[in-house]
Amino acid sequence: MNKRNFTIGFIILIIIVAFSGSIFFPDSRTAKPEKIKGFNLVAPPQVFPLDSLQKVKEVGASWVAIVPYAFCNAQTGEITFDHQRQWWGEKPTGVKETIIMAKSLGFRIMLKPHLWVGGQGWAGDLEFESDSLWEVFEEQYTAYISTYAKIADSLNVEIYCLGTEIRKSTGSRNDFWIELISKSRSTYSGKLTYAANWDEYDQIEFWNQLDYIGIDAYFPLSEKKSPTTQELIKAWLEPKKEMKKISEKYHRPILFTEYGYESIDYNTMGHWKLSKDSLSVNFDNQKIAFRALYQTLNQEDWWVGGFIWKWHLTRNGLHRRTVKAFTPQNKPAIETITSAFKHTF
Repeated sequence: MNKRNFTIGFIILIIIVAFSGSIFFPDSRTAKPEKIKGFNLVAPPQVFPLDSLQKVKEVGASWVAIVPYAFCNAQTGEITFDHQRQWWGEKPTGVKETIIMAKSLGFRIMLKPHLWVGGQGWAGDLEFESDSLWEVFEEQYTAYISTYAKIADSLNVEIYCLGTEIRKSTGSRNDFWIELISKSRSTYSGKLTYAANWDEYDQIEFWNQLDYIGIDAYFPLSEKKSPTTQELIKAWLEPKKEMKKISEKYHRPILFTEYGYESIDYNTMGHWKLSKDSLSVNFDNQKIAFRALYQTLNQEDWWVGGFIWKWHLTRNGLHRRTVKAFTPQNKPAIETITSAFKHTF
């Protein structure tokens, strides 16, 4: 080999090595993936104007969760959905139109079916005494989930959530959930998750079958009437440590399928412990709680963001039913959320 050919060959070798290094050892300055900045939408009773969704975009959100409801009979296990008495936005027709409208504005979507239990409300307490009743429930729940999985796939929905806080089932019927995941993957080609209650997620065994570890993140943090930002950041240390451990165990990121705070005194104690009617409105508490959450989690790679509970598409201004409620609309907390969504994510 002459000197000239040797020089050319050496240069080519250097280029190949450099290029290979850029693949296997990426530049540490490469930007991190954008976190999910979303709101859970309240299913509206009827068709709503597009500018209602535009308002969600104005606060910096890039995702919305759309929530089709079904209703379960706690005595028989039977499930009803797409019923004529349901609101427009809770049924397939309204869900499809809402997805199309949201996509027209550039939103990415999580479709998140939600079960309501007759006579008790919360699906977290749903339990049956016999296998036969569980089997009725599971057959009908599969039909419900399969219906919306097909819708999600046909409209290119980015994330499909297979359930919300059905903790008695995930605790004792693991085989059913693995089968449901498999069936859903045969129908739907996007990312899958499940919305586990905050006291349920660390006991679930099928996270490795899903793409995200979904948590409805209503962790009790403080029993104080009005805790400070620093007190709440300190209170987050233990839940934060446990979430990181689960994320590492299953090699899956944590997604907050729901998170949020009511605008009342004691709002980080645990909303199920409180009598809202007897408590005073406290907008600062809501704002401080969001600030502490973002300061705690924003820089964690294993936390990919989430969906705030919740956003009303049909109301303008504060309403007597929402002034204490979880929605941050038209409250000081929206400034904190907007800043986090636009500048620190």
